[in-house]
Amino acid sequence: MGDGGTVVLYGGEDDTGYLSDTWTWNGSSWTQQNVTGPGVRSGASMATLNDTVVLFGGALLDAAQPSDTWTWNGSSWTQRSVTGPIARADASMATLSGTVVLFGGYNAYARSLGDTWTWDGTSWTQQNVTGPSARAFASMATLNGTVVLFGGQNDDHGTDLSETWTWDGTSWTQQNGTGPSARDSASMAALNGTLVLFGGGYAYALNDTWTWNGSSWAQQNVAGPGARAGAAMATLDGNAVLFGGRDASRQLVNGTWTWNGTIWTQQNVAGPSARAGAAMATLGGP
Repeated sequence: MGDGGTVVLYGGEDDTGYLSDTWTWNGSSWTQQNVTGPGVRSGASMATLNDTVVLFGGALLDAAQPSDTWTWNGSSWTQRSVTGPIARADASMATLSGTVVLFGGYNAYARSLGDTWTWDGTSWTQQNVTGPSARAFASMATLNGTVVLFGGQNDDHGTDLSETWTWDGTSWTQQNGTGPSARDSASMAALNGTLVLFGGGYAYALNDTWTWNGSSWAQQNVAGPGARAGAAMATLDGNAVLFGGRDASRQLVNGTWTWNGTIWTQQNVAGPSARAGAAMATLGGP
């Protein structure tokens, strides 16, 4: 069992279409929450701020995109009456120093965006900064007081990227050095002083595991989940938790996997339907 925290998973896309269900993972089992919330969508962005999970945007069934902001307090969703980023899907989101940071995504015309926004729990603020080129499907997580962004795609069906960028709360810096190959839709989370990145690449689906220690990438020679892109990942109780995605044949996959910093373990549990593009974040815990 977990120690008071939960991983929260919302929506995504399965074989029936876009989804609007909310699930929680307590470290040993999934529970579907009987709540209403943001509505059907895939590719929403989600991160944790203080005692809430923050969700923004996504894509709807009719190709429209909302620009709504929602918060989850552990038992219910609340829509926030605020203005902020323009409507988008598959933006990157992480938390840093009391703010949620959102970067990029793609708009309703399938063109990628390159703007940086912060949410302080009350309002959105656009940051007038230069940084990564416009992109969607990039991976983003926070490590040791720095937001790390990797890869992405320069438009909805464009060129995959292999750059690593960091955000210190004021400015973006591109990091030198080699690392994972160019890819979009990889899964990334922080665990025990490192970031772990798995898979990605909707057009080809990868199954490699990489870690970032704050200055360099290292590939881990380990077995684990099958190749997939668009899986959701978050951290709970000393494990990174990965769910879903699409394989190299573009088929949806399910199964829950955990990474303890050394090995991957498949969890033999029932849970959400096979899906890709779900949003996931951790709420509470030590």
